[in-house]
Amino acid sequence: MNIKIKQKWGLLFLLFVTIAYVLISSFLYKSRKNEVTEIYFADRITAAHKILIERYNKLNEGKVKVIPIDFPNFDFGTNERKEMLARSLRGRGDGIDLLAVDLIWVQRFAKWCEPLDKYFSDSERKKILSSALESCYYEGELVAVPLDLVQGIIYYRDDLLKKFKNYKLIKQELKRSITWEDFLKLKNKLNYKGPFYIYPAADYEGLICVYMEMLLSLDRNYFENHGFNFNTPEAIQALQMLVDLVHKYHATPEIVTKFTEISSFEYYIKNNGLFIWGWPTYDKDFKEHPFDSEKESHLKKIPVPYFKSGMPTSIWGGWNLMVSKFSNKKEAVIDFVKFLLKDESQEIFYKESGYYPVSNDFYDKQEYLERYPDIKEMKEFMKSGVHRPANTEYTRYSKIMSFYINSAIQKMLPVKKALSECTMAIQTDRVMINRF
Repeated sequence: MNIKIKQKWGLLFLLFVTIAYVLISSFLYKSRKNEVTEIYFADRITAAHKILIERYNKLNEGKVKVIPIDFPNFDFGTNERKEMLARSLRGRGDGIDLLAVDLIWVQRFAKWCEPLDKYFSDSERKKILSSALESCYYEGELVAVPLDLVQGIIYYRDDLLKKFKNYKLIKQELKRSITWEDFLKLKNKLNYKGPFYIYPAADYEGLICVYMEMLLSLDRNYFENHGFNFNTPEAIQALQMLVDLVHKYHATPEIVTKFTEISSFEYYIKNNGLFIWGWPTYDKDFKEHPFDSEKESHLKKIPVPYFKSGMPTSIWGGWNLMVSKFSNKKEAVIDFVKFLLKDESQEIFYKESGYYPVSNDFYDKQEYLERYPDIKEMKEFMKSGVHRPANTEYTRYSKIMSFYINSAIQKMLPVKKALSECTMAIQTDRVMINRF
C-alpha cells in the first residue's frame, strides 16, 4: 500500500513539474515573442543618422530598435575603422548586424556579409543611382547597397578670394573647371601669402584618392589597360605633380605629408588657406566642433583641376551598407536598410549631412529640383565621377601605394623609383622599407 501511495504522489509531483514547465516555457516564449529586436548599426553617426534612427525607432516602437555604434571622425580614421570592423567580423561575433563600409572595402568584406540579391528586386535596384550601385557587387552578386555618395571637390575661401582683382572672372574660371596648368598660373598671379593649396598626403587612403584623380584624368581606363603597374608615363606625371606642388611650385606646404582629411582641414582653416581638396560634406562635417565657424561660413565648392592633356575627373567616395552574415535579425535589418533608402531619408542625408542622395528620384522629381537649386549643377559635376578599381586585394595594394606615394612627396625617394618599387611590392607583397 505504501508503495502505491508513493507512486501516486510521485505521479502527481511529476504532473505538477510538467505543468509548471509547460506554463513557464509558454510564458518565456511569449516574453521572447514580445521582446524588442535590437539592431546594432556601425557607422559614423551624423546629424542625419540621428534623425533617421530616432524616426525609425519611433515608427517601430515595441518591435524593433536600432542601436548606433558610432565611429566619430575625430577619433577614427578610415583605416582604423576598417580594421575594427574586420576584427569584429573575423571573430564571427554577433555584436554588429549592419555596417557601413567605404565603397572600396566591399570586395574585402563580402566573405563576412550576407548576399542581398533575394532581398532587392530589379525594380528596387533601378531606383538607385547606377554610379552608386556599381560598387556593391562581388563576383556578380549584390552584397551591399549604397547609403550615400560623395566625390572629390575643391573648397575655396570666398572672403579671401574677393580681396583680389578680377574676382568675378577668377570665380567664373574656377567654376567652369580649371586645368592644373592654369591653376598654377593663378597661384603666381595672385601671389597669395598664406597656404595656396592643401591636400591630404599622409600615408592613407585619402592620398590615394587625390593621386587617382590625377592619374585617371590622364587615362580613364588606366587599370583596365595597365592593372597595378605604375611604371608608365601617366603614373609618373600624376605623382610628379603631387611632388611639384610641394617642392617646385611651393603651392602646398610640406606638412601635408602628415595630414589626413581632418588635420588638413584644421590646418587650412587655422592658417587661412585659399584652396583645399576634400569631400562635399566638409561644410557640414564640423558643425558640432567647428575650428572657426565664421571662416567656415565662407567656404565655396568648385570642381577638381585636371591636366590639360586629360579630362575633368573626380573620384567617387561614400559608404555602402552590408549585413553581417552572422546576424540573426536579417529580416529586421533589411527593413531598416530599405527605410534608409527611401527618398525622404535620402533627402535628410543631403540636407543635414551634405551627402549625395543615391535615389534617382532626387535628381529628377520637380519637388526636389525646386527645393534644391544646386541639383542641376550637381548632376553636371557628377559626370566627372570615377571609381577606384574594384579588386579583392585593393586594400592591401592601397596600403603599399600610399606608403610609396607619401615617400615620394617627402622626397625620400625619386618619383620613378617610388613607382617602380611600389609596382614590385604589389607584385611580390613586400614593401622595401630598408631602401630608405
